[in-house]
Amino acid sequence: MESLFPEVPPAPRPLLPSEPDVPPSLTARTLDGLEWLLARELSELGATNLRIGRRTIEFTGTTETLYRAVLESRVAIRILEPLGRFAVSSPESLYKSISSVDWAKHLRPTQTLRVDARVHDSFIDHSLYASQVVKDAVVDGVRAAHGRRPNVQLHGASLRLSLHLSGETATLFRDAAGQSLHQRGWRKGKVEAPLSEVLAAGILGISGWQPGEPLMDPLCGSGTFIIEAATQAAGLAPGLLRARNRKQGFFRFHDFDRELAKKILFDLENRAKAPLGTFHASDLDPAVVQIAEQSAQLAGVAGAIKFSCNHFEAVSPEGGPGLVLTNPPYGERLAQPRAGAVFRRIGDWLKNACPGWRAGVLAPVELAKSIGLKPYRRVVLLNGPIECRLIELVVHGEKVSGTFVGNQTSIESNAEHSTSTKTMSRSVSDQIGDFRRRLAKRSRHLGRWARKQGIEAYRLYDRDIPEIPLVIDRYGDWLHAAEYERPHERTAIEHDVWLDRLIEAAADQLGLASDSVFFKVRRRQRTGGQYEKVDDRSVTFPVSEHGLKFEVNLSDYLDTGLFLDHRQTRAMVRGDAAGRSFLNLFGYTGSFSVAAAAGGAEATTTVDLSNTYLEWARRNLMENGFLDRRQHTLLRDDAREFLKHRGRRGERPFDLVVVDPPTFSRSTRQLQDWDVQRDYAGLLQAVAENLSTGGIIYFSTNYRRFKFDEKLLAHTYDIYEISRKTVPEDFRNTRIHRSWKFVKKT
Repeated sequence: MESLFPEVPPAPRPLLPSEPDVPPSLTARTLDGLEWLLARELSELGATNLRIGRRTIEFTGTTETLYRAVLESRVAIRILEPLGRFAVSSPESLYKSISSVDWAKHLRPTQTLRVDARVHDSFIDHSLYASQVVKDAVVDGVRAAHGRRPNVQLHGASLRLSLHLSGETATLFRDAAGQSLHQRGWRKGKVEAPLSEVLAAGILGISGWQPGEPLMDPLCGSGTFIIEAATQAAGLAPGLLRARNRKQGFFRFHDFDRELAKKILFDLENRAKAPLGTFHASDLDPAVVQIAEQSAQLAGVAGAIKFSCNHFEAVSPEGGPGLVLTNPPYGERLAQPRAGAVFRRIGDWLKNACPGWRAGVLAPVELAKSIGLKPYRRVVLLNGPIECRLIELVVHGEKVSGTFVGNQTSIESNAEHSTSTKTMSRSVSDQIGDFRRRLAKRSRHLGRWARKQGIEAYRLYDRDIPEIPLVIDRYGDWLHAAEYERPHERTAIEHDVWLDRLIEAAADQLGLASDSVFFKVRRRQRTGGQYEKVDDRSVTFPVSEHGLKFEVNLSDYLDTGLFLDHRQTRAMVRGDAAGRSFLNLFGYTGSFSVAAAAGGAEATTTVDLSNTYLEWARRNLMENGFLDRRQHTLLRDDAREFLKHRGRRGERPFDLVVVDPPTFSRSTRQLQDWDVQRDYAGLLQAVAENLSTGGIIYFSTNYRRFKFDEKLLAHTYDIYEISRKTVPEDFRNTRIHRSWKFVKKT
């Protein structure tokens, strides 16, 4: 077997726009970086006069070439047949030119139509408007001939047209397949961020894989690489399943050559054979493995593929040497910090388990170096909108024997202890073992406790083992993990790998999917950063607490929208709220307001500077049936300014107030920065001016070095520190916050 990879030609430049008097050509489209593979395919199918541009190839060929390109090309996305090219200068002239086509020959009133448009540097600057002009011309032409107009249909239309409008040249095509050619017809079920079949076929071509070479994907997801390769080895044309249905594309054209299509299909059916070579697909998620098996069954190659449900580090290549090809999780499937650790672990696994094999790993640009092995080459590709590199590797070295237990590898090599042996006396495996046992013990106890309490969100682990400084909270079937940074002697990538293995072990120990964990890093800060956005995946859902529902967002912010350590305080507020007017300063997502409303508060007012959190609070109130906006007021304001102006207006005082401020906050919407140590006394004095006699304030802070001076407020309030009473049972750290109850004196 050749140890290196085939050469990849440089990326082509875009084709220059054609003049109106130049006859249009058949056109094929593909993905960036796959143009040379598509050109090779088209040439083998009889295409001539190829003009290769970025993502596009223009060519000439017979009707048989056209039909075969639709059915046999693995890297084309669309095959377009020209209907005409026109000189146009306005929407009216475009309509007139399209109307010159005899649409009665192309479309019956009982059939359906779809029009796509691409517009560049023209008198129309919106593709939807251009497609609307074409659609109007087509349906008007059909109605003029038949007295009825056809319907427009986005999916499965009888005739799919494509307009290319560049400057004052309009070229109209009909889509010879009627749908994207990546749709082979064998994909079953839905998985997150599946790999395109066209991109998979392109990567197989770039890697130089040929039927007969062993192929393995240890993170197979829905199995696209393996199934695509197995169908190639079985001689199954990518469009064969579509062609058997005969429902779309050229099978519906008015000039469809039935005998030619019958001959081509007979030829393609006779090419099918038993796949040559060995194919192994594995994934940790049994659900996606099942989907992959179902897809392989539908594709007709299930018998040739060995499927297994394993962590990739437990997979060992059989036979070979061959090719490892994989698209690890990243982007939508896994946040970048964890994805980087996964790529490094893949590099270690390749080095230890796959000596002599070639490998191709698809990685986003920012993670391409994380794999830790010197690549033979990096090929630029796009995976959807994500700019990627296909990292091509030739793995050298001797295979290292090892065993795999649960979600931790026990490989006696320098890789096993790469994250811990510099100064730490215990191995990573020992740490993970202790971590698992602690989680198991806490989960058994707290799971029963939470069910009895009607609680879905609670703390499972809080730096219980000093050398593992993680905090892990459970939200239903999800975990939210945070690292509190502390000194260590691991390199950055070693530390990422160490963390990833711990997070993976936590999910496995609790019977959850490995991608159900959201990981954050907590650092010392002076900017109020707990409210800053860190992601945009918006993984939101409601969790129950004592019969109430609160929306949490595990992905987008450092905090989730529900402070679990205030669960007891929320219960106190709920118990005190009946018939009282309630104020929630620094209201965040309004959980205290919901508790007060549930306790029978006469009215609630929630004050915060963020529209995002006020809207979140509104959703929380509505989720629990508190819909009256006059009774439950939400105000965007600075807490100090709100109290100052309200006091001047002499408005009715509140009876119950919660003050849970950040340690420090700086905002352009504040007249002055907020510092809890400096400003707490002045704020509580201002609250007193807006509080009824006998009124109650619950005040809390999680600032560890906070110093409370009772003398500053003793003349106004009876003061009771209630910190110990407000720390919930699931919090091992009894210093998570400090809390006081203030009762206004007469």
